[in-house]
Amino acid sequence: MRTPRGLQGQGSGAPQIDIKRTLMLLAVAFIISSLLIILFPGLGTIWRLLIIIGLFAVVFPLLERRRRNRRNR
Repeated sequence: MRTPRGLQGQGSGAPQIDIKRTLMLLAVAFIISSLLIILFPGLGTIWRLLIIIGLFAVVFPLLERRRRNRRNR
């Protein structure tokens, strides 16, 4: 039995990771964390993590939507 053309190489392996985007997100998280440490030295680690997670929860979906809209044009 033959595999349909569109499905070759899919479904059998691990999902592909976008290295460029992953590195960009890590760099942004590092910069935001560093700025929080410099600007608010008394801010606890938990609060810093919550702020970063909150920013990603808001910003990441907006960036994804923009990327999808740009790709569909």
